[in-house]
Amino acid sequence: MRKIASIVIAVALLAAFASCSKKDPFETSIYSEQPTIVTFQDYLSENPDLPSEGVDPVLAFGAEKGIIEKKGFQFKDSNGNGELDPYEDWRLSPRERAVNLVSLLPVEEKLALLDYPLNKINAFDDGFAIPGLYDDGTYKEDSAAERIVEWGHRYENTKMNNIAPLDLSKFLNNIQGLSERLDYGIPYFFSKAPEFSLWTGNELDPSQETGWPFWIGFGAIDDLHVTKQFGETVRQEMIMSGRHGVVGPQLDLATEPRWARIAYTFHSDPEMVSKHATAFIQGMQGDKLDKNDIAVNGVVSFVKHFPGTGSCEQGMDNHTYAGRYSVFPGDNFDAHLQPFKDVFQNAKPGGVMIAYSIYDIEKYKDVENGAPVDEAASFSTKIVKGLLGEELGFDGAIVSDSGVVKTEAWGHEDETEAERLAAMVNAGTYQYMPGADEGWRMEAYEKGLISDEVIDDAVVHSLVLQFETGLFENPYVNIAEAEKFWDPNGKERQKRNELGYEAMKKAMVMVKNDELNADNNVLPVRAGYDPYIETVDINGNGKVDVYFDSAFPDSDSGQAKTYAKATEEKFSYVNFVSDINEADVAVVRINARGGTYFGTQGPVPLDFESPTLVYDREAKKFTDEVVENFTDLKNFTFGDWSNVGGPEMIKQGYRAYLSYSDSIAAINKALAAKAARPEMKLVVGMTAPRPGIVSSFIDDVDGMYIDFAATDSAFLDVLFWWDGAKPEGSLPVEFPRDNESVNAQLEDVPGDTENPLFEVGFGLEYTKVSGYGY
Repeated sequence: MRKIASIVIAVALLAAFASCSKKDPFETSIYSEQPTIVTFQDYLSENPDLPSEGVDPVLAFGAEKGIIEKKGFQFKDSNGNGELDPYEDWRLSPRERAVNLVSLLPVEEKLALLDYPLNKINAFDDGFAIPGLYDDGTYKEDSAAERIVEWGHRYENTKMNNIAPLDLSKFLNNIQGLSERLDYGIPYFFSKAPEFSLWTGNELDPSQETGWPFWIGFGAIDDLHVTKQFGETVRQEMIMSGRHGVVGPQLDLATEPRWARIAYTFHSDPEMVSKHATAFIQGMQGDKLDKNDIAVNGVVSFVKHFPGTGSCEQGMDNHTYAGRYSVFPGDNFDAHLQPFKDVFQNAKPGGVMIAYSIYDIEKYKDVENGAPVDEAASFSTKIVKGLLGEELGFDGAIVSDSGVVKTEAWGHEDETEAERLAAMVNAGTYQYMPGADEGWRMEAYEKGLISDEVIDDAVVHSLVLQFETGLFENPYVNIAEAEKFWDPNGKERQKRNELGYEAMKKAMVMVKNDELNADNNVLPVRAGYDPYIETVDINGNGKVDVYFDSAFPDSDSGQAKTYAKATEEKFSYVNFVSDINEADVAVVRINARGGTYFGTQGPVPLDFESPTLVYDREAKKFTDEVVENFTDLKNFTFGDWSNVGGPEMIKQGYRAYLSYSDSIAAINKALAAKAARPEMKLVVGMTAPRPGIVSSFIDDVDGMYIDFAATDSAFLDVLFWWDGAKPEGSLPVEFPRDNESVNAQLEDVPGDTENPLFEVGFGLEYTKVSGYGY
């Protein structure tokens, strides 16, 4: 690895350069000093123990790239021609470098750089080897290797959650090595969906990324320091796993309580969304790390879904024909746009994802043959080039949401894929997710549907990302640093784990806490022996017998495993019982009823009992036809994606985020036990990816928490007031009282259901907790 070893040498070089030129060599650069230049050969030489099955095939392709020395500085010879081309010159601005590189590329490679595939390299079957890449210098047709070598793909939004981050970094380093050895040495840009929360009660896995609450949980906590810590942790973990972008956060307002994606929003109030999104993006992009909005070791934020999709019609999903409209019956569009305005000004995200929905606002509709056009936002010139570009001044990377060309091409269903891609790119939505280009762009180009000028501008916007993040100089994860970073027993990992764990507890909201006696409430449960505090002891055995049932059957919780774990560790004083009929206090964790994603002709109700009814958009009313819903993810199978889009409405949901059939059984069992033994105290905890209607049982329970994703251990800490843990959150969305009020509220207006059970901002605190405590 070639480095400038000391500040003294760097200063001397700078002085030497200044003697022959008055221009500051770092004036327009993203760097403030000579950057570290790392080639694939450097990376291999410093890591001799790397698995050969991942390295040998890469070395069979292309050519080794060298280093160019010029005026005392070092540059990577990315195209291998022995000369310093402008795009290789890190002293220039990212845009200058991108413009030069685009001028060198053939049109086929330019078009490939507008593809942003989803999970196309999502494999790890052969260890660290790139799928389809062979040792003899050949590759398999329609494989990851072919997409890199032949098609020229350089973007990937991928999960690969089944791979330990340390292994993932080695795998992605090999892909970077292959990319470097090809003609122009264009590095790969890897991003990830914003999935950092735990959707189950599973305990944190120290070998994986840190688990956090749902995004909406940070609105519940309302502590910008915590939110920025979240962003900083994501930045560190993405970089150390080989990724460079996050397709998030969502800046959508949680104004429609039935929408399935509320868990990924921050709040229902635009000011709250603005300030928390700004804090997160600043932490993730590393705005304070160097002189740029996106630090060299920062992670690019693609905020979404512009210009705001929280007001889905009747709470349906915009991915499907029935729910394709975002509506604003309360004339509140400006509030939904406000977080984007604020974040562009204060956080300067590097990318934007355009929404897939149709905006039912006349002024933002394109006009064709004298009539306004109903079309998905990605196709709208007025929304992308007009509102986003001209009005708000955004000039970063612009990507479509997944599927707007092949499946959710609202307003363009009768066109070919080539025509749709052309319409999208001409509108200013430059990169297509999930990147299913089957020659459509070249077809559009050859038919004259996309001009060279538009293509060049689009590719410059996309390539700037690699230059802004310093990938042309060094796209490789330092394995020695990564090993220390991901060490499950290391202090770094433990610190990150603790941050997420504490956030889960802080995000919990207590919404009910009945009085136990004049001096004590039901919550927190004081299950230990404390002579100064009277606790519930129905059984008269001098102990508080606690029954605990978790809605997460696959987690380290719920039944015998929980009791053993809790007894051995923190809660040795808790007398857990396995029979609810023997309990002094019964504690039941359930899930709120989840909405559907990619599916249904009507909104999934928020209560546990009501069926999903088909919504007739033309008549503006619900019919009597019942939509089939998935109620149990354990029995769920993914359907044929080809049935998702188009004018034919589908009847089955695509994803019911959280199963609730187990929750129904658990709460009914608990209510029956309470009815049989009214003296038993019943406490309910509900995990809420969206609000839930709990009016049918709230009066029959003695205490209740709302959590926004928490492990069972975190939940128990708060329940038992372990080490002072307490519910600190307040509700970021309202919890309605009944379905009728939900159906009558306006999709774009926050907190407007009539007589809600719990209003936005509601949250109780522990009182009467003096004494010994725990």
